[in-house]
Amino acid sequence: MRTDLIVTTSHKPDAALAARAAGFAQELGCALAGRHAEGMPVVFGRYPEAQKALIVQSARLLLVDRVGHEVFFHPNLGALRLRNLLRGHPDYLQLAMQLVPGESVLDCTLGHAGEATLCAFLVGETGEVHGIEGSRELGIVTREGLRVFETENRIINAAMRRIQVVHLGHHLEFLKACPDKRYDVVYFDPFFDVAVDMTEETMGALKAFGDHSILTLEAITQAKRIARRLVVVKTARWSELLAELGITEFVGARHRRVVYGTLSVSDSEKSATEG
Repeated sequence: MRTDLIVTTSHKPDAALAARAAGFAQELGCALAGRHAEGMPVVFGRYPEAQKALIVQSARLLLVDRVGHEVFFHPNLGALRLRNLLRGHPDYLQLAMQLVPGESVLDCTLGHAGEATLCAFLVGETGEVHGIEGSRELGIVTREGLRVFETENRIINAAMRRIQVVHLGHHLEFLKACPDKRYDVVYFDPFFDVAVDMTEETMGALKAFGDHSILTLEAITQAKRIARRLVVVKTARWSELLAELGITEFVGARHRRVVYGTLSVSDSEKSATEG
Protein backbone atom coordinates (compact mmCIF):
# COMPACT_ATOMS: atom_id res chain seq x y z
CA MET A 1 0.00 0.00 0.00
CA ARG A 2 1.19 3.52 -0.77
CA THR A 3 2.06 5.57 2.29
CA ASP A 4 2.98 8.85 0.56
CA LEU A 5 -0.67 9.60 -0.32
CA ILE A 6 -4.05 9.56 1.44
CA VAL A 7 -7.58 10.06 0.16
CA THR A 8 -10.09 12.01 2.21
CA THR A 9 -13.26 14.06 1.72
CA SER A 10 -14.59 17.51 2.34
CA HIS A 11 -16.23 18.12 5.72
CA LYS A 12 -19.34 16.08 6.54
CA PRO A 13 -19.57 13.99 3.35
CA ASP A 14 -22.78 12.24 2.40
CA ALA A 15 -22.85 8.54 1.62
CA ALA A 16 -22.27 9.03 -2.11
CA LEU A 17 -19.22 11.25 -1.56
CA ALA A 18 -17.77 8.83 0.98
CA ALA A 19 -18.25 5.97 -1.47
CA ARG A 20 -16.46 7.91 -4.23
CA ALA A 21 -13.54 8.59 -1.90
CA ALA A 22 -13.34 4.91 -0.98
CA GLY A 23 -13.26 4.00 -4.67
CA PHE A 24 -10.39 6.40 -5.39
CA ALA A 25 -8.44 5.13 -2.37
CA GLN A 26 -8.80 1.58 -3.65
CA GLU A 27 -7.75 2.59 -7.17
CA LEU A 28 -4.69 4.44 -5.85
CA GLY A 29 -3.79 1.76 -3.32
CA CYS A 30 -3.62 4.14 -0.36
CA ALA A 31 -5.38 4.82 2.94
CA LEU A 32 -8.84 6.38 3.17
CA ALA A 33 -8.68 9.03 5.90
CA GLY A 34 -11.82 10.14 7.72
CA ARG A 35 -12.20 13.93 7.76
CA HIS A 36 -15.00 14.85 10.16
CA ALA A 37 -14.56 18.54 11.07
CA GLU A 38 -10.77 18.44 11.11
CA GLY A 39 -8.40 20.62 9.16
CA MET A 40 -5.90 19.00 6.83
CA PRO A 41 -2.93 19.54 9.20
CA VAL A 42 -4.74 17.34 11.72
CA VAL A 43 -5.52 14.71 9.06
CA PHE A 44 -1.93 14.71 7.87
CA GLY A 45 -0.84 14.37 11.48
CA ARG A 46 -2.51 10.98 11.70
CA TYR A 47 -0.52 9.79 8.67
CA PRO A 48 3.06 10.93 9.25
CA GLU A 49 4.42 9.37 6.04
CA ALA A 50 1.82 10.96 3.79
CA GLN A 51 3.02 13.98 1.82
CA LYS A 52 -0.04 14.45 -0.39
CA ALA A 53 -3.81 14.09 -0.13
CA LEU A 54 -6.57 13.73 -2.68
CA ILE A 55 -9.62 15.53 -1.27
CA VAL A 56 -12.92 14.39 -2.78
CA GLN A 57 -15.31 17.33 -2.85
CA SER A 58 -18.85 17.51 -4.19
CA ALA A 59 -17.93 19.49 -7.32
CA ARG A 60 -14.26 18.61 -7.87
CA LEU A 61 -11.19 16.69 -6.77
CA LEU A 62 -8.46 18.66 -5.02
CA LEU A 63 -4.82 17.59 -4.61
CA VAL A 64 -2.95 19.18 -1.70
CA ASP A 65 0.40 18.64 0.00
CA ARG A 66 1.85 19.40 3.41
CA VAL A 67 3.49 22.65 2.35
CA GLY A 68 0.36 24.24 0.92
CA HIS A 69 0.44 23.47 -2.80
CA GLU A 70 -2.91 22.58 -4.28
CA VAL A 71 -4.19 21.75 -7.72
CA PHE A 72 -7.58 20.95 -9.23
CA PHE A 73 -8.72 20.44 -12.80
CA HIS A 74 -9.18 23.46 -15.02
CA PRO A 75 -8.57 23.70 -18.79
CA ASN A 76 -6.71 26.99 -18.25
CA LEU A 77 -4.45 27.84 -21.19
CA GLY A 78 -5.80 24.94 -23.23
CA ALA A 79 -9.20 26.63 -23.35
CA LEU A 80 -7.63 29.99 -24.17
CA ARG A 81 -5.58 28.51 -27.01
CA LEU A 82 -8.61 26.70 -28.39
CA ARG A 83 -10.59 29.94 -28.36
CA ASN A 84 -7.77 31.53 -30.34
CA LEU A 85 -7.88 28.66 -32.83
CA LEU A 86 -11.62 29.17 -33.22
CA ARG A 87 -10.92 32.83 -34.03
CA GLY A 88 -8.58 31.74 -36.81
CA HIS A 89 -5.27 32.37 -35.03
CA PRO A 90 -2.49 29.79 -35.63
CA ASP A 91 -1.13 27.64 -32.83
CA TYR A 92 2.36 26.17 -32.86
CA LEU A 93 1.11 22.79 -31.68
CA GLN A 94 -1.07 22.52 -34.76
CA LEU A 95 1.72 23.82 -36.99
CA ALA A 96 3.97 21.08 -35.58
CA MET A 97 1.46 18.22 -35.73
CA GLN A 98 -0.55 19.19 -38.83
CA LEU A 99 -3.52 17.26 -37.50
CA VAL A 100 -6.57 16.59 -39.64
CA PRO A 101 -10.01 15.19 -38.74
CA GLY A 102 -10.02 11.46 -38.14
CA GLU A 103 -6.43 11.15 -36.92
CA SER A 104 -5.36 9.68 -33.59
CA VAL A 105 -3.03 11.18 -30.98
CA LEU A 106 -1.38 9.71 -27.89
CA ASP A 107 -0.42 12.34 -25.30
CA CYS A 108 2.16 10.65 -23.09
CA THR A 109 2.36 13.48 -20.52
CA LEU A 110 -1.25 14.50 -20.07
CA GLY A 111 -1.09 16.91 -17.11
CA HIS A 112 -4.29 18.97 -17.20
CA ALA A 113 -4.94 17.93 -20.82
CA GLY A 114 -4.74 21.47 -22.19
CA GLU A 115 -2.93 20.48 -25.36
CA ALA A 116 -4.84 17.20 -25.57
CA THR A 117 -7.99 19.35 -25.72
CA LEU A 118 -6.53 21.23 -28.72
CA CYS A 119 -5.77 17.89 -30.37
CA ALA A 120 -9.28 16.57 -29.68
CA PHE A 121 -10.74 19.62 -31.38
CA LEU A 122 -8.44 19.29 -34.40
CA VAL A 123 -9.05 15.57 -35.00
CA GLY A 124 -12.79 16.03 -34.49
CA GLU A 125 -15.48 13.53 -33.63
CA THR A 126 -14.04 10.91 -35.99
CA GLY A 127 -10.58 11.08 -34.44
CA GLU A 128 -9.31 10.01 -31.06
CA VAL A 129 -7.05 11.43 -28.37
CA HIS A 130 -5.69 9.16 -25.65
CA GLY A 131 -3.77 10.35 -22.61
CA ILE A 132 -1.20 8.95 -20.19
CA GLU A 133 -0.33 10.57 -16.87
CA GLY A 134 2.66 9.39 -14.85
CA SER A 135 1.28 10.74 -11.57
CA ARG A 136 -1.68 8.47 -10.91
CA GLU A 137 -3.42 10.87 -8.52
CA LEU A 138 -3.02 13.79 -10.92
CA GLY A 139 -4.29 11.57 -13.71
CA ILE A 140 -7.45 10.82 -11.72
CA VAL A 141 -8.01 14.54 -11.10
CA THR A 142 -7.70 15.17 -14.85
CA ARG A 143 -9.77 12.15 -15.87
CA GLU A 144 -12.67 13.19 -13.64
CA GLY A 145 -12.35 16.85 -14.63
CA LEU A 146 -12.50 16.03 -18.34
CA ARG A 147 -15.70 14.15 -17.66
CA VAL A 148 -17.61 16.84 -15.76
CA PHE A 149 -15.97 20.28 -16.05
CA GLU A 150 -18.10 22.83 -17.90
CA THR A 151 -16.93 25.97 -19.64
CA GLU A 152 -19.25 28.46 -21.33
CA ASN A 153 -18.11 27.10 -24.72
CA ARG A 154 -19.78 23.91 -25.93
CA ILE A 155 -16.99 23.24 -28.46
CA ILE A 156 -14.37 23.19 -25.71
CA ASN A 157 -16.60 20.98 -23.55
CA ALA A 158 -17.12 18.53 -26.40
CA ALA A 159 -13.37 18.36 -27.09
CA MET A 160 -12.63 17.61 -23.43
CA ARG A 161 -15.23 14.83 -23.32
CA ARG A 162 -13.58 13.07 -26.28
CA ILE A 163 -10.24 12.63 -24.48
CA GLN A 164 -9.71 9.20 -22.96
CA VAL A 165 -7.24 8.62 -20.14
CA VAL A 166 -5.89 5.19 -21.08
CA HIS A 167 -3.07 4.73 -18.57
CA LEU A 168 -2.14 5.98 -15.12
CA GLY A 169 1.57 5.36 -14.64
CA HIS A 170 4.82 5.85 -16.53
CA HIS A 171 4.35 6.22 -20.27
CA LEU A 172 6.99 3.59 -21.07
CA GLU A 173 4.79 0.90 -19.51
CA PHE A 174 2.05 1.70 -22.00
CA LEU A 175 4.33 2.27 -24.98
CA LYS A 176 6.01 -1.12 -24.67
CA ALA A 177 2.65 -2.90 -24.72
CA CYS A 178 1.17 -0.82 -27.54
CA PRO A 179 0.78 -2.33 -31.04
CA ASP A 180 2.89 -1.05 -33.92
CA LYS A 181 1.53 1.99 -35.79
CA ARG A 182 -1.36 2.45 -33.36
CA TYR A 183 -1.44 6.28 -33.44
CA ASP A 184 -0.81 8.91 -36.08
CA VAL A 185 1.03 11.20 -33.66
CA VAL A 186 2.73 10.49 -30.32
CA TYR A 187 3.34 13.55 -28.14
CA PHE A 188 5.56 14.29 -25.13
CA ASP A 189 5.57 17.42 -22.97
CA PRO A 190 7.94 16.57 -20.09
CA PHE A 191 8.81 19.06 -17.40
CA PHE A 192 11.60 21.21 -18.80
CA ASP A 193 15.19 20.39 -17.88
CA VAL A 194 16.10 24.08 -17.84
CA ALA A 195 14.31 27.00 -16.20
CA VAL A 196 11.74 29.00 -18.16
CA ASP A 197 10.64 32.46 -17.00
CA MET A 198 7.08 33.10 -15.88
CA THR A 199 5.34 32.85 -19.25
CA GLU A 200 2.24 31.15 -20.58
CA GLU A 201 4.13 27.84 -20.49
CA THR A 202 4.75 27.93 -16.75
CA MET A 203 3.02 25.02 -15.03
CA GLY A 204 2.81 26.52 -11.55
CA ALA A 205 1.48 24.27 -8.81
CA LEU A 206 1.17 21.38 -11.27
CA LYS A 207 4.92 20.82 -10.84
CA ALA A 208 4.39 19.89 -7.20
CA PHE A 209 2.28 16.87 -8.16
CA GLY A 210 3.44 15.92 -11.66
CA ASP A 211 5.76 13.18 -12.84
CA HIS A 212 9.29 14.55 -13.29
CA SER A 213 10.71 11.48 -15.03
CA ILE A 214 13.29 12.28 -17.70
CA LEU A 215 12.25 11.59 -21.28
CA THR A 216 14.51 8.82 -22.55
CA LEU A 217 15.73 7.60 -25.91
CA GLU A 218 14.00 4.29 -25.18
CA ALA A 219 10.66 6.10 -24.95
CA ILE A 220 11.32 7.87 -28.26
CA THR A 221 12.24 4.55 -29.88
CA GLN A 222 8.98 3.02 -28.68
CA ALA A 223 7.07 6.12 -29.81
CA LYS A 224 8.52 5.80 -33.32
CA ARG A 225 7.38 2.21 -33.39
CA ILE A 226 3.76 2.98 -32.55
CA ALA A 227 3.44 6.26 -34.50
CA ARG A 228 2.27 6.16 -38.09
CA ARG A 229 3.38 9.69 -38.94
CA LEU A 230 5.06 11.84 -36.31
CA VAL A 231 6.61 12.02 -32.84
CA VAL A 232 6.51 15.48 -31.23
CA VAL A 233 8.41 16.69 -28.14
CA LYS A 234 7.83 20.05 -26.45
CA THR A 235 10.79 21.63 -24.68
CA ALA A 236 12.57 24.86 -23.87
CA ARG A 237 14.27 26.36 -26.92
CA TRP A 238 17.74 26.27 -25.36
CA SER A 239 17.43 22.77 -23.92
CA GLU A 240 19.77 20.07 -25.23
CA LEU A 241 17.03 17.44 -24.92
CA LEU A 242 16.01 17.41 -28.58
CA ALA A 243 19.58 16.85 -29.78
CA GLU A 244 20.07 14.09 -27.20
CA LEU A 245 16.96 12.36 -28.56
CA GLY A 246 18.05 12.71 -32.19
CA ILE A 247 15.46 15.36 -33.06
CA THR A 248 16.76 18.12 -35.32
CA GLU A 249 13.57 19.72 -36.65
CA PHE A 250 11.40 22.01 -34.56
CA VAL A 251 8.52 24.47 -34.84
CA GLY A 252 8.35 27.72 -32.88
CA ALA A 253 8.76 31.45 -33.35
CA ARG A 254 12.20 32.94 -32.69
CA HIS A 255 10.99 35.04 -29.77
CA ARG A 256 9.26 32.12 -28.00
CA ARG A 257 10.98 30.22 -25.20
CA VAL A 258 9.25 26.96 -26.07
CA VAL A 259 9.52 24.86 -29.24
CA TYR A 260 7.98 21.66 -30.58
CA GLY A 261 10.56 19.19 -31.85
CA THR A 262 9.25 16.97 -34.63
CA LEU A 263 10.48 13.57 -35.78
CA SER A 264 8.96 12.16 -38.95
CA VAL A 265 8.60 8.44 -38.48
CA SER A 266 8.95 7.70 -42.19
CA ASP A 267 12.18 9.70 -42.35
CA SER A 268 13.64 8.06 -39.26
CA GLU A 269 12.81 4.58 -40.54
CA LYS A 270 14.43 5.40 -43.88
CA SER A 271 17.61 6.60 -42.14
CA ALA A 272 17.71 3.46 -40.00
CA THR A 273 17.40 1.28 -43.11
CA GLU A 274 20.12 3.15 -44.95
CA GLY A 275 22.40 2.92 -41.90
